Amino acid sequence: MDATRFAIVVLALAFLATPALAHVPAFPGDNTSPERALAVPDAAKSWSFYDRLERGQAKYYRVTLEDGQRLRFGAFTPSGGEFTPSVVLMSESLNRTDRVPSGVSVPEGMGAAVFEGERPDVATYEPFTPSVNYHTVSVDRTVEEDGVYLLAVYAPRNASGPVGVTIGYEEEFSPTEYLTVPFDLVRIHLWEGQHPLVVAGPWLVTLVGGAALLRVRQRDGWTRPVIRYGLIGAAALVLGTGVSALVQMGLALSSIGPTAGMLVTAAFVAVPVVCGGWVLRFALRDDFVLGFRTRIGLAVAGAASLVTWAGFIVGPAVLLLAAVVPTRWSAPSQDPER
Repeated sequence: MDATRFAIVVLALAFLATPALAHVPAFPGDNTSPERALAVPDAAKSWSFYDRLERGQAKYYRVTLEDGQRLRFGAFTPSGGEFTPSVVLMSESLNRTDRVPSGVSVPEGMGAAVFEGERPDVATYEPFTPSVNYHTVSVDRTVEEDGVYLLAVYAPRNASGPVGVTIGYEEEFSPTEYLTVPFDLVRIHLWEGQHPLVVAGPWLVTLVGGAALLRVRQRDGWTRPVIRYGLIGAAALVLGTGVSALVQMGLALSSIGPTAGMLVTAAFVAVPVVCGGWVLRFALRDDFVLGFRTRIGLAVAGAASLVTWAGFIVGPAVLLLAAVVPTRWSAPSQDPER
């Protein structure tokens, strides 16, 4: 595939992947009391908090809203979760006080509304993670007074395990949040309970494979411009992301069967695989020349990899850098043995 056709294909695939942007992932800390509640900076922004409950414990989240604003929240567990989380909503504006579990603390002066979780028969597929979760609570309401609203997520019968909390409805990312998503996705799969080798395996395979191809080609005696090594490493990282997405999609769909959301995930598989494969093929060529069309292809590959969270930022950065480096950097290094 030449650079022009490659650029067209990748841009089309990246366009398909863009609508999949959803919750901003976050990982709370010691939010085990109302005083230590995690302060959500924007209750309208779509957040997904990956938390964990110990026996008899509740986790707290705090949002500040104005009269007429929309409050949307929910709770979920991964497919391997063994309990059904529930949520208590607390505020001074609530004129009801439901009976809450002993593990949940209600600050003085606040009313409380309990939303007991119900585990659905079928799990929900999350296309951008990709994963399957059981959403046990989903609430969407308009608040009637300004004030602070506390959410407490808890597990019945002193159960323990991973629990997720969703807050908000507007899908948007800050630049920093967007750039850290690749690392967050690894943490999400570990949060689900997957073995670290299952999570890291795809990148280990592609990096080892890239190193093996490099060693074979070195024995063939081809020229070795410095930038070639960086491109092989970047291609392996980007390609590994596509393989990882494919593996995770397979694991998720094995429990619930095919779903329309897998078409979105397919774009997150295809873009890194096409980009990483094309760059790797180019970097291993005997006639390694950074011509104009090739530089355009590298720039498109770097941008598309960044959009689809491939390569842990490092991969796309190297591809974008390679697209603009001076020609002398791509010249063969001198081999004293030749």
